[in-house]
Amino acid sequence: MSQVDPQEFQQSRQHVDVDPSEVGSSVDNRSPEEKQKDKELAERLSALIEDANSRVVPLTKMIRQHIEAMFSRKEDERDEDELVRQVKPLLEQAEKILNETQGAVRGADPDKRLSNKATRHAADHKATPEEQRLAQAIKVLVEEVGGTIEWAKNKLDSFPKAKRDLGPLLDALGQPLTQIVGGVGLLLAGVLNLVGNLLSGLGLDSLLKGIVAATGLDKIYNSLGLGKWLNGGK
Repeated sequence: MSQVDPQEFQQSRQHVDVDPSEVGSSVDNRSPEEKQKDKELAERLSALIEDANSRVVPLTKMIRQHIEAMFSRKEDERDEDELVRQVKPLLEQAEKILNETQGAVRGADPDKRLSNKATRHAADHKATPEEQRLAQAIKVLVEEVGGTIEWAKNKLDSFPKAKRDLGPLLDALGQPLTQIVGGVGLLLAGVLNLVGNLLSGLGLDSLLKGIVAATGLDKIYNSLGLGKWLNGGK
């Protein structure tokens, strides 16, 4: 996982270096009002997810540190109860933050696109700076939270008792992550194409593909012609 400075998330306006032509055509058929609405929506969602990242990323790093520290001990010195006491509150805190963020994402949906499942063809234009910023925020969330969940599950194979206690909490943490990414995907579909390109460069696109499949977005995306990265670029 890349090192992320959580202090920089709130002010971050870093744009993703992705060729917009890979995400949409140069023809933008949206009205000026639609462009403005999409811009404002992307900005709201970016702020929400950047805020979540600034609070969750330090927790995922502590989770990794505790598990690594216990793993590095000699087998007869490992204390699984201690590991549970260290990691459980961190997982619960991270889940609480993501549940709050999930609710805020739904609240950022003034046109009720989520409740109506009215996904508009959002790949009919070049990626805007606002969409690139949002893609970067989602990429960090999936990389850090989704990556930590998978990593921790593998590491905890060496701690069967701790895995029994912590495994359900790891699964619970994955639920709001799935809903957040799925919600953004329904609101601004083209953004997940950007995220897929970013994560594929890190070899982590399988994390996003799993989330998209879990929400049923893969079927929607393919029907709209947005599933290029889902199908291996075909």
